[in-house]
Amino acid sequence: MNEFMENKISEAELNEVTGGVGEAGVKVRPINPIWVRVTASSLNCRYTPNGEIAKVYEKGHKLKVDGITADGEWYRLLIYDPKGGTCYAYIFKKYTEKI
Repeated sequence: MNEFMENKISEAELNEVTGGVGEAGVKVRPINPIWVRVTASSLNCRYTPNGEIAKVYEKGHKLKVDGITADGEWYRLLIYDPKGGTCYAYIFKKYTEKI
């Protein structure tokens, strides 16, 4: 099985993803799960990019992400939804660092 089929993405590709968010929904490219740390004083975790806030994480919080939006600006992660259950949500990549 080749790397594309395994949804592997290199460091260079991760930093150069381009495209946009489709009208029908958020376009996300799966990535091998990585851990990131919040670098801002607080970071809004949203149900969709620029959408309703689901949670707020404080500086230093560690999160496991498994996708990046087509525009390369938002990471996708699975969260425990405050409304109940689990769901995918998004954090702004600019305010995180890989660990």
